[in-house]
Amino acid sequence: MISLFDILIVAALLGFAYWGWLEGLERASVAGLEVLGCMTFAVTFHELLAGYLFAGAELVVGEWASQAWSVLLAFALLAWGSFALLRWQLHGGPTDDEEDESAIDPLADRLGGAVAGGFGGAVLVGGGLVTLSMVPFLAGFKPGDTLLLDVGKMALRASGAFAGEWREGRSVPLWGEPPSRSSVASALLTSEPWFDADDDGKCTEADRYRDVDGNGTFTKSLYFEDLDRDGLRRIGLVDKYAAGRWDGELFSQDRPRPKPKTGAKPAARPKPTPRPKPTPGAKPTPGRKPEKPPVPENQAKPNPPGGDPGPDEADGTETEPAGPLPERLPGDDF
Repeated sequence: MISLFDILIVAALLGFAYWGWLEGLERASVAGLEVLGCMTFAVTFHELLAGYLFAGAELVVGEWASQAWSVLLAFALLAWGSFALLRWQLHGGPTDDEEDESAIDPLADRLGGAVAGGFGGAVLVGGGLVTLSMVPFLAGFKPGDTLLLDVGKMALRASGAFAGEWREGRSVPLWGEPPSRSSVASALLTSEPWFDADDDGKCTEADRYRDVDGNGTFTKSLYFEDLDRDGLRRIGLVDKYAAGRWDGELFSQDRPRPKPKTGAKPAARPKPTPRPKPTPGAKPTPGRKPEKPPVPENQAKPNPPGGDPGPDEADGTETEPAGPLPERLPGDDF
């Protein structure tokens, strides 16, 4: 959806392109390079200067010192102060009335001037949007990530190329530490940076946030690569510009990574029921006596020693041992 900011940006770019058409390639190119150099200077050193300004403000006004205003003042001095000083020193004198003879075709000079003027105008307007995003009380009027032609982000990308550390083709000060997947064991957990405009303690539709992973909604659990190993995600300049806060009011909920869930433990076996302890002094309960095996009817019961004699012994008759009789001799009859 086209917003008022988009219309104003397009109108400003057409105006600077027309100015370049009138001034020519040389003057438009010089002006574009000057504004780009001043933006690079401000992006690189504004945090350092803001720290000194904030420390000095604390000594003067104490608790009334504002980190947000210190950042805004530092960036404005470095970007727009240096640009005004540069233009005044190099182009503030009277111009030579004599026209310089140029070897470039007039039409090509005008066309090149229009292109250079449009580029310089984009950096200039983008720098203005970046400065506007630093004003603390204009949170509701900042375009953020809603622009179709975001020249503010483009100006940051162009001027932040020399801002510092690069990792895998990515400027860490400019874009912050990159998002990662939850499957990466070294990835840490945070949330997308957001500004609590309504002071309700959570990110709602009224709040501004930076869509780091590009999914179109606020991500509460964002995994990221901790490149500097400090346990916190470094918030980039683009994140601050999109959220509209450049101070400590830009929240990022860094927290420990959750521990992986372990497998289910096997069910514990039931413990055996303990036997009752014997009462001291009580007699133990006698166990059951084993039953005697039954004796068959056709089997004689054994007599114990010293008991009643059997039927043969009761008759008094002696029985001879079985076996062959002895051989009789002739004289045994007499």
